[in-house]
Amino acid sequence: MAIGAWFATEFDEPVPARELPAMFASGGDAEVLIADQVSRGVAIVGRVQSGSGAVVLKVRTGGRAVRVRIDLHVDDASQTAWSRAAAPTRGMRELPRLVTVRAQGTDRAAALISRQRGRLRMVEAHAWVEFDLRAEEVGADGLLIVEVVDGTVPPWASTALSPAAATGVRINQIEIVAIDEAEGHAHTERFTGAAAQLAGLVSAGGLVGARGRGQGQARSRFFVVNAPEPTVRCRLRISAATAPPAAVRQPSQKWLRRQQGQTVLRAFRVAQRGAGYALFEASPFTRPPHPDQLTVRGAHLIGGTECRVSATPQGEDTLDVVIERTAPGPVLVGLAERDNPVVRRRIAETACQVVELERHR
Repeated sequence: MAIGAWFATEFDEPVPARELPAMFASGGDAEVLIADQVSRGVAIVGRVQSGSGAVVLKVRTGGRAVRVRIDLHVDDASQTAWSRAAAPTRGMRELPRLVTVRAQGTDRAAALISRQRGRLRMVEAHAWVEFDLRAEEVGADGLLIVEVVDGTVPPWASTALSPAAATGVRINQIEIVAIDEAEGHAHTERFTGAAAQLAGLVSAGGLVGARGRGQGQARSRFFVVNAPEPTVRCRLRISAATAPPAAVRQPSQKWLRRQQGQTVLRAFRVAQRGAGYALFEASPFTRPPHPDQLTVRGAHLIGGTECRVSATPQGEDTLDVVIERTAPGPVLVGLAERDNPVVRRRIAETACQVVELERHR
């Protein structure tokens, strides 16, 4: 008996499967059969409400392999939902989120999402992930199960990445297309940083802009490599970014929960960010470190084992990082300074931006 037979009663009308190419951009579509720990949206598929959320889609693949492409998004409402679930204490900061995307119960890709720190406001971030499914992985019932869950963070990065990372993340849209069997690729391919993030090959904080196409500024010292090839080279531009802002906290006083109180809190956060940015620009501790002063580590996010990485400085602010994968699945790469004074950590932090990705088949 097909799994889908258990999801209906004799009073339910059968839902027809969506034909390929399929675009899911609303949680109210009939083909979005189930939303588990995901609040359905009208102009988006939905928003994850806990440490994991799943949607079940009905598509007709016709026995073909398919490529799935997902737009994940973090905005102000994401941080509000996160603060309710995580209950951050005083002094906690808004840290980058590491989330894992599963399909049919198997980890497929990961995304590192971090909002860009503007002078007066935080800029929303989009992270794109893309993966392929074999023909036999989507059964005759046409059910595709997509999950967004908290990523498994290695111990050396646990204090620098956000807990409850999936809470509040928006699933903007899910695209599903058939894979051309004759599709060919060059032995070596190069992508710019923005193109690599848009294609889901790498995730370095996400893209910015209303449609999630702009590279934006460097905002994290971590990035995730989703490219499946055994050897991937990433060229990084090293810079300094302002220290992460204070995490949004839910007020304990009743008057602060009202509209006037929320207006006061928003104005205070804007003033706080502006003061922090001014301190960052005036401080002598905000010069980026030389690539020679950085150490690089990598970890397989499936299994948690160390991944071999090597780094070669290419100039005053450029570093080539080569990832040599020994197991399938996404790899988390992180940079760290060998000597990072406490004063500097309070004002600024090292950030990297992927400017080029080269993969070898």
